Amino acid sequence: MRKGILLFCLVALVSITSPISAKPKVSCEVKLLAQHETLVTLGWEVTVQSDRAWDACDLTISFQDDKGREIHALRETLQLKAGSSTHSGHEICDASVWKRVKKYDITLDCVF
Repeated sequence: MRKGILLFCLVALVSITSPISAKPKVSCEVKLLAQHETLVTLGWEVTVQSDRAWDACDLTISFQDDKGREIHALRETLQLKAGSSTHSGHEICDASVWKRVKKYDITLDCVF
């Protein structure tokens, strides 16, 4: 019985004193770089603030219409370092799709 209580207290103490790893904070900027009759070139830059390094994080930028439906998506796998990381890239999409974009939503899912 004493060993069980001692073990419980030890586990509780370790869980209280262990640093809790918070989710990385993400900010994103999307810019229109070039617009042609049928295609649009977008530039994107993502800044991630993380308290630890991550081997693989799946970034998704979902472009949505005025009803919140996804009409285009950009997906990348990022490797993050502790502190601030910046990642950028380009994407080409159909000009008719771009005309319907009203907002975009960013998700970052990190795994070990």
